[in-house]
Amino acid sequence: MGKYFWHRVLQAIPVVIGTTFIIYALVFLLPGDPVKAMFRGKAANPAVEAQIRSQYNLDKPFIVQYLLFLWNALHLDFGMTFSQQSVIDTIGRAFPVTIKLALMAFVFEAVFGILLGILAGLHKGTWYDGVILVLSLLLISVPTFVTGYLLQYFVGVKWGLLPVTASAAATFNDLLMPAMVLGSVSMASIIRLSRSEIDTNKTADYVRTARAKGMSNYSVTVRHILRNSMIPVVTYLGQDIGALMGGAMITERIFNIQGVGNLTYQAILRGEAPLVVSVVTILVLIFVVCNLLVDLLYAALDPRIRY
Repeated sequence: MGKYFWHRVLQAIPVVIGTTFIIYALVFLLPGDPVKAMFRGKAANPAVEAQIRSQYNLDKPFIVQYLLFLWNALHLDFGMTFSQQSVIDTIGRAFPVTIKLALMAFVFEAVFGILLGILAGLHKGTWYDGVILVLSLLLISVPTFVTGYLLQYFVGVKWGLLPVTASAAATFNDLLMPAMVLGSVSMASIIRLSRSEIDTNKTADYVRTARAKGMSNYSVTVRHILRNSMIPVVTYLGQDIGALMGGAMITERIFNIQGVGNLTYQAILRGEAPLVVSVVTILVLIFVVCNLLVDLLYAALDPRIRY
């Protein structure tokens, strides 16, 4: 188990380095001059411009900028934003909102995705199985921004059930509609995955053996069919935590949520490479840790997958 753990940790290192390098390169290649953007098109003193470029290492080659960022990041120093605020403090103010949004979306997709998937899988071929399948197909097919605007219009404007946009406090009611939008696509995937696994396990040999031994239908369903069918679903949910935080940018823009996604969008517009890469680095670390925990859980449950 220890060898497996360290093997997975070593595999995660090039993933983090490669991801940060690609993001840094993309931000570096963005058109425009971030220093001139700071002055919003107004003429600036050349000496002041040179001082700002030197402060943010913008006068150095790309590879030198990236290596300096990587070295400072190893010491938990992500530098300063163009507005002279600490990057780590700026991220620290935005991250709690995104974490709250991602956790609410996670609970929404897990509860409703599993329940609807179980209902469809145990009653395959019925009318509500068809309705659930159509619903999941629509959620997967329709883009997130379309779903968000539709909910804003009907739930927020027309019916007045929930706020249309989030306030600065980002309360539970403010984030409930965005969480539904953010978790809708994953919920549809969970529905289809749960239904497929349940349908497969219903005809498995061990289920027929359990019925032949006289076990009740409830015991067979709960102890054998559902228990084995949920293993792939748990894996998907474990990996989706990091994906929810990284995929919140569109949702946060639609509902004006001051989280990491909105912060990253504004940083991209300003060309703030250190801030963008810092956010992405933290998101990648969260995603890698979630995947590592899922892998370790699987290794504990099934020794056959250990290296």
